Amino acid sequence: MQNKGRKIKDKRKTNRKIYKDVETTINFKNRIIKYDLHIHSTISDGTCSPYEIIEIAKNKNLKGISITDHDEYVEDNIYEYAKEKGIIFIPAIEFSTKFTNVHIIGYNLNWQDEKLENFLKHQREERKKAIIKMCEKGKRMGLPISFEEIIENINTTKSIGRPHIANILVKKGYVKNIYEAFKKYLYTGGPIFEDYKKYHYTEIINLIEQANGVSVLAHPGLIPYNIQERVIIDCIKYGIKGIEVFYPRHSYNQIERFYSLAQKYGLFIFGGSDFHGEVKPDIQLGDAGLTE
Repeated sequence: MQNKGRKIKDKRKTNRKIYKDVETTINFKNRIIKYDLHIHSTISDGTCSPYEIIEIAKNKNLKGISITDHDEYVEDNIYEYAKEKGIIFIPAIEFSTKFTNVHIIGYNLNWQDEKLENFLKHQREERKKAIIKMCEKGKRMGLPISFEEIIENINTTKSIGRPHIANILVKKGYVKNIYEAFKKYLYTGGPIFEDYKKYHYTEIINLIEQANGVSVLAHPGLIPYNIQERVIIDCIKYGIKGIEVFYPRHSYNQIERFYSLAQKYGLFIFGGSDFHGEVKPDIQLGDAGLTE
């Protein structure tokens, strides 16, 4: 069975193989993952640096990866490092939307696109405001942390996320580890959680399209069931190019369903682990993805 999905003109020669290596069989069991296309690093809310992720991928004998940080992209030198290690690297960004767990990943975006860059700058500022409010909530709960402390303890000047607050909580002894920080305080809707402005998924798809990227609906199985089908159909209507069929928390029935939808609507089949490091200790790099 061969995927009859849309053809995409890729800007990077090394990335063509990823789009060709979509699943060609519905035998989903005993799969050997070679491409993990959904990974988060310290650039947003992961706990491993892009370099560490490439090393892990190499040790796991993966052929290709995509680091999909929230509202942010990796630096150019990561491409060369991945190449040195023999890893195919696809640049991408994961965009949250105003709907719970409706996330869109944009692959192979044109980073010089003015509208995209302005959007990312705006989102960085929105995240910064949310982090400051979380620090204020923490102080009121007897967890004195400051935005300045966070900045002093991170290696990025771009996207700041909850793991950076978690690191301070661990450092000050308020929690034992990052997982506990999230479980007690930083989970969505938690005591010190503060959200930031997000947009409709159709706007995100349009943004990715304008930046010559490939838009993919991430982890559709996590979308609330009562809006799941409507969101998927809407995304298809507005030009989504792929769907993340393979995901660690998708059930076998969900995988079959999303696979069938991809075949029906000519979508590219994607897969990834959504690896975050210590934030999600039960998920390891390469736990989900694409095979040969």
